[in-house]
This record gives sequence, structure tokens and C-alpha cells, in this order.
Amino acid sequence: MRVRNLFDISFVEDKELRKSLSLVILGVCFGIIFFNVTQGAPIAGFAKELGFGDLLYGVMLAMPVLGGAIQLFASYVLEKTRKRKLLFFLGGFIQRLPWLLVVILPFFVHDKNVLFSSIVFLLSITAIGSAFINVSFMSWMGDLVPIEIRGRFFSHRSMLATFVSLISGLLIGAFLDRFSDLYGFAVVFIFAVILGIFDILCFIWVYDPPMRGNDFSNVNFAKLFKESITHPKFSHFLLFAVLWNFALNISAPYFNLYMIKYLKMSYFDIALYVQIISNVTTILSVRILGRLIDRFGNKPVLQISTFIVSFLPYIWCFTTPNNWLFFVILVQIFAGVFWPGIDLSFNNLALGLSPNKNRSFYIAVLNLFVGIINAISFILGGYIIEYVAPSIVNFINSLLHIHLVEYHLIFILSGMLRFTFSRIFIPKISEERSKPVEELTNHIVRRIRKRTP
Repeated sequence: MRVRNLFDISFVEDKELRKSLSLVILGVCFGIIFFNVTQGAPIAGFAKELGFGDLLYGVMLAMPVLGGAIQLFASYVLEKTRKRKLLFFLGGFIQRLPWLLVVILPFFVHDKNVLFSSIVFLLSITAIGSAFINVSFMSWMGDLVPIEIRGRFFSHRSMLATFVSLISGLLIGAFLDRFSDLYGFAVVFIFAVILGIFDILCFIWVYDPPMRGNDFSNVNFAKLFKESITHPKFSHFLLFAVLWNFALNISAPYFNLYMIKYLKMSYFDIALYVQIISNVTTILSVRILGRLIDRFGNKPVLQISTFIVSFLPYIWCFTTPNNWLFFVILVQIFAGVFWPGIDLSFNNLALGLSPNKNRSFYIAVLNLFVGIINAISFILGGYIIEYVAPSIVNFINSLLHIHLVEYHLIFILSGMLRFTFSRIFIPKISEERSKPVEELTNHIVRRIRKRTP
């Protein structure tokens, strides 16, 4: 694939729309670095450097995602003021600037309890910004991106973000391996925040079409909330989203700690064998996923993707400090293909199954429940690792004469829950334009056979 093709969105015919969507893509190329640093291996290494255990690390990660809990309020402000662009900018700055203080505080605050409390407070502030930026962004994109090209556009956006993530991950990993003290982390986080601000600034020139929906001045919120959770289409998606995120995030934050603490992987190793492998695979496959979504719908892509991803946590249980290379590469190849399928179809279903009228409120309800469940699962995962898993793992190891570690317990639990929830609740989601999953499966099999000698 030639590099120039990465920036080609010729499938967008309208010139002005193409300009706006190009800026949205440029923004994510900056923003992905901010999110990779604040949600990936660097934040795990930072917490380890501060001496925080698994539970404290889980609490620390839970704070930013709690922004979902106040998105109903953010949605109300958005619909009441109709100033979507202004709220997007305010939310973006509030979400990202406090991270500067998070990495500076350890140089001045040496009491561990005070430091932890201060970081939690600052990350709670970022959650407020996150609430406003998420509601504004989803509402904005729902009105800006035509439904007939959403699959291709968001897959293209994801591909560009993946490409940038690939390069930046290697550079940051190499830097942290050489400078892995507090000064090194401070440099990386400050750099990420600056790029996060550039992400927000790109949207200055993005067209903001008139908002759809009604003014909330005379809306009965209790009634609207009830309508959103009982909506015949949206409610089934909402139930799946909550359960899937619980199954996912009870383990998701701890893979980075597992690689750093147990597998003894360097930051460069993590960037090379985790980010690079999955990112290259994503770059090669994400456009295909976008076309499959546009042709077959989001639901069948989601069904196949979640099925595969449900088994990935089990592979981690076979890794040791001596053999991790093969298994990590195997996991990342599958992750690079199927995680974008989940992300793209999930976002498209959130936009497509929420009605045009009061869409931002529906998205806020989704993020309310997902934000709360993510925070709970982060903390619960850390609690299980630190306080529940040791005794269970010791019992299993002595009984079966195998070698499990505490992290393996939540990996197994997560895999079981992912499989169960996806198999039960995705079939209940109703998407008018989606075709049966068997039709998509047969299409994939036919394409593979054609390419097989």
C-alpha cells in the first residue's frame, strides 16, 4: 500500500465535506498518541514507577471513564445551548490539560496517599471534559458523515490512526526504555498532551451542520430516559454494550501490567510486538472491514469479530517470560483484524440505532452506563488480582500442578464472559440493513478460496 493512498478519501464527492472529514482524520492522527500514552503501556509503567499496586492502578484508570456518568448532564447542556462546537473545544481542553499536573505532581508530592488522592482528583476533572467531548463528537459526526459512507470513512480514519500509532509507539517505547524514571514519563506525557491539544484545534475548521432534534427546554427527562432504555432497537444494543464492556474491561487494563511485570517485556518490545503487529494487520484489513460493513451491515461484522476476540485472553495464559514472542504475535495478528471490526461496528450501531431526534441524549445514556460499568470493571479486576486471585491460583496450581499467575484468572474470566454475552445478546440487536451472519461468512470463505492456490 502506497503512503499517499493512506490519505485518499476520494469516495467523498463533496469538496467541502471532504475538507472537513480530512481535518477529522488529521485530528485523530494527533489524538491517538495522546490516548495511547494515557491508556496504554506508558500509564501502566508510570503507575508502577509510582509504586501503585493493581487495585490502585485500576482505580486510577477508572476515574477518566467515569465521565460517562455525567454525560446526561453534558447532553442536556448540549441540547439546551446548541453550541456543539464550543462544548467540544471546552471538553477537549478540560480532558487533556490536567494530565500535565498528573505527571508534574510526583516531583513535589512525596506522600504516596496524598499523591494518589491528588491524581485521582485530577483524573476526575478529565472525566468531566471527556463527557462533553464524547457527546459533542458523536452528535457532530452523526450529522456530518452521511450514513452511506460511514463504514468507509471511519475505517479509513481508523487506518490512519493505526499508522500513526505504529510509528509513535516505537519511538515512545524506545525512549522509555532509555529514560524510564519519572523524568522520562514526564517528557512523554507532556508531549502527548501537546498533541492532544493539536487534535482539538484541528476541529476549528470542521463544518458543524445544524443540530437535529428538539430543544430540551420542555422535555421531561425522566420520560426521555425511560424512552431511551426501552427504545425497541436502541435498548438491545445498550444491554449488549454494557455487558460486553464489563467482560472486556475486567481484564483489558491489566495486559500492559502483565507484560511489564510478569513477562518482563521492555516498552520497545511492547511497541514492536504488540502495537506494530496489530497496527500493521489493521492497516491491511480495516478498509476491507469498512467495505464489508457498508455491504453486509454492522451486526454480522460485530458477531464474527466478538466471537474471535472472546478467545484471545486464553492465549495469554500460555505465555511465560521465556516463550512470550510467539503467543504475543499470534494474539496481535487476530487483534489487528478483529478489534477494528468491533470498534467500527459498535460506533456505527450507536449512531444508527439512536434516533435523529435527541440522538445526543441517547448517546449520553449509552456512555452513562458504559462509563459506570467500565469504572466498576477496572476496579473489580484490580481487586480480584490483588486480593482474590492469589488463594485461588495457589489452590489450582497445587491441585493440577500447573503454573498460573494472578493475572491469568481474570484473563480466563474475561474470555468466558465475552463469549457468553456476545453469543446471547448480539442476535437480539435489530439493524434493518444488516444481512445474516451466514451470508457474510460464506462471502469470506469464497474470497479465501479464490486466493488459495
